[in-house]
Amino acid sequence: MALLQGVTFKKKAPTLQVNHKEFPVFYKGNMFMKTSDTSAQIKVFHNNDWVWVDIEFKEQDHYKRDVWGWKESSPKLVKVGKKYFLHFTFQSKVKLTNTPIDDQIICAVDLNINNSAVCSIMDARGTVLARKFINQSKEKDHLYTMTNKLRKAQSVSGWIAAPNFWRRINGLQKHIIHHTSSEIVRFAQSHQCDVIVFEYLDKMKVPKNHYGAKKLRFKLRYWRKKGIQNKVEEMAHFQGMRISRINARNTSALAFDGSGKVERNSKRDLATFTTGKVYHADLSASYNIGARYFIRGIQKSTSEKKWLAFQANVPELSKRTQQTLSSLISLYSVMESPKVA
Repeated sequence: MALLQGVTFKKKAPTLQVNHKEFPVFYKGNMFMKTSDTSAQIKVFHNNDWVWVDIEFKEQDHYKRDVWGWKESSPKLVKVGKKYFLHFTFQSKVKLTNTPIDDQIICAVDLNINNSAVCSIMDARGTVLARKFINQSKEKDHLYTMTNKLRKAQSVSGWIAAPNFWRRINGLQKHIIHHTSSEIVRFAQSHQCDVIVFEYLDKMKVPKNHYGAKKLRFKLRYWRKKGIQNKVEEMAHFQGMRISRINARNTSALAFDGSGKVERNSKRDLATFTTGKVYHADLSASYNIGARYFIRGIQKSTSEKKWLAFQANVPELSKRTQQTLSSLISLYSVMESPKVA
């Protein structure tokens, strides 16, 4: 038995491989030379000799991606299907917003089951300025059809790799992630938001009553949420916006008006408050997400003695998992009261 870095192997230990599943990089100077903004030369092995080959770029790609003036890295040769492409990466310094918490406008996003995302534009006082529902009903219907077919095939033949099924499933997943992310960033940018706020996603724990196609859908949904958050973070930083995450516990379970726990219908899209009011569950959750972000920011900028005084007037501030939009509104009313100021 071989011992390598604290890991025990029952058979032969891994060794360095000569062949790697990695595409080559055309390093500048000896493999790649730029001749103009839309043309270059690359060195390739052709007819038993290393020769320079002229290539041309699409000028619209630079304008479409707005990368003029950015630092261009060495290109990488990538094979897609039966064609080869050069992939470039660009670097640039982007200054993120640094607006004080009282002057910030945020986009609170709830990633849920029925809709891909529900967004709310909020200011520091808890005023909801705009709302947006993002969903891809057609793509999700195709996705669920493919997962049912995959599980049916596996139930007949046992576990199978099913590359054709997974190719289509991954393609639909990628489309939903990219479309949702672009819509979130576009919506936040249109309202000049400083921060996009998400729920913090814990480690994936599949419920015990989920099995078969239901278990697969749960995993796909979790991976989709992670993918959306990562893609939005990348796109938002490109626009100078920040990303923040808050504690997700009870954001959907508590009513935004502070009336307590809610009861959700069978489709999980509507919530009934204890007062009898019926409201969209995911929209209520997005309000609570935005409120928790502002409460956390106010707490960080407030002295401990003053914060204890605020908690005495607004008891739910003492426990972050009980904070709602109503808590933020009550906090501001206390802050503006002459007794506490």
